[in-house]
Amino acid sequence: MKLINKIISLLMVTWIFAFSGCNEDYLDVTNPNELTPDQFWKTEADVDQAITSLYACIAMGEWSEQWDFNEHYLMVQEARSDMTRWQTWQPQQAISEYTYTPSQYMERNHWKWCYRTIFTANQILENLEGMEDLDAAKKSVYIAEAKFARAHSHFLLLKNFGNIILVTELAKTPDDFYKAQSPASEVWAQIERDFTDAKADLPASWEEKWLGRVTKGAATAYLGKVYLFQEKWAEAETEFKLVTNMGYELESDYFSLFSGLNEHNKESLWEINFSSIEEGGRVESVNNSNLVSRYQSLWVTEWGKQLFLTDTAADGSFSNRFYGSVVYDDPGCDVWYWEGKTYREFFTDLGVPDEDRMCWKKWAVYREDWPHRSKGDVNFYIIRYSDVLLMLAEALNEQGKTPEAIGYVNQVRERAGAMLLGTPDQAQLREHIRQVERPLEFVMEATRWDDLVRWYGYGKDGGIKAILTAHDRYSAENFTDNFSEIWPIPQHEMDANPEAVQNPGY
Repeated sequence: MKLINKIISLLMVTWIFAFSGCNEDYLDVTNPNELTPDQFWKTEADVDQAITSLYACIAMGEWSEQWDFNEHYLMVQEARSDMTRWQTWQPQQAISEYTYTPSQYMERNHWKWCYRTIFTANQILENLEGMEDLDAAKKSVYIAEAKFARAHSHFLLLKNFGNIILVTELAKTPDDFYKAQSPASEVWAQIERDFTDAKADLPASWEEKWLGRVTKGAATAYLGKVYLFQEKWAEAETEFKLVTNMGYELESDYFSLFSGLNEHNKESLWEINFSSIEEGGRVESVNNSNLVSRYQSLWVTEWGKQLFLTDTAADGSFSNRFYGSVVYDDPGCDVWYWEGKTYREFFTDLGVPDEDRMCWKKWAVYREDWPHRSKGDVNFYIIRYSDVLLMLAEALNEQGKTPEAIGYVNQVRERAGAMLLGTPDQAQLREHIRQVERPLEFVMEATRWDDLVRWYGYGKDGGIKAILTAHDRYSAENFTDNFSEIWPIPQHEMDANPEAVQNPGY
């Protein structure tokens, strides 16, 4: 069962609490028709509803589930990378061109949904304390899920805004609503604590109806990722090696991961559930099958195209990863809704016979019975096992354990159908992971920008601007090192919170 089906009907639980729970001590008038926390937190079913609302917040859905998540999570990450290029729609273009402003709504909504998730998690944590009749084992799992969600959202906020407000409890007084930002070191420490606590009590798996809820493997991998972002290589290695002994495996068919026909597979550590409950309407950005998932004119950059064209097997043929990720003018590239046409015939019919751009295939709905070919229900991965293997390889290589690291990279390459690595030295393997393996394996999975920032951000190794320029990335001239890595604090937060301090330069 898709968790999102439950989310839609129960989403209002969060908003009811937001308006009753936060303000009830300061209001003189009680609405008899309103559900209050005192009435709600009584049974296990109540907690299940609250947990479901927590996952709704993580999915960032308000108007249309895929659209919102794609805007507030995937698009805002991918739009900045050197693998993708936007051509239409100003909000995405502004992000893609590094011309951020405090009033842009996509960044604002990312901030809003992260803090809604944190608020909901804190509400669950505080109210569970008073539920003495709840089964202790189940309570521990609920607490672990809430801490996981809180850590996930603080992590997103920290890497995208830099200077954020750490929130670990509900407001008790009016002054509690106006908090100053915390040092990054304190936020990192809290994220580590929350993921550490979560992995201790989360189950290894869930029954089918709850697939999509977080697990011990997801928390362990995420904790390793948090260590990796801080260059705590030994700690990251420890967590990732724990995951390698948890039974996860690489799927043999790369494309099956993104077709919508193989969800919650053996490679998936955590994915966001979606279901198609809407008919017609506007094109959904990621699950857009029209024009081969052009993502509202989001194309592969020229550098990305050349990278894919060199992703080959030993005999020179394109890798399975190439055919599973993109569509290009090659006889092996096809999608069912071309109805037997070649790439050239398809674009000739569209009036652009000289088209030479590479289109995205990843995330396109791949079912012939799909009624309108614009919206889809393909789940989105937050962490999958190939990411764990490549992060483990990176952590090992940075500690000088290059031969061991090569083995993990080659596991990923073997599945991809790409030629295996030989014996690169530490510097060569570092460059390969950064400029070949990770951008190819995780393109359009909201990882590339984060990788660029942690490797080159704030002037490290020559800075991001030098990478963007070397890759002939459009709008590279707009990027400023030590400034463009993060977004401004949204203006609505600055207006509402007198303690908030804007990021320098905005």
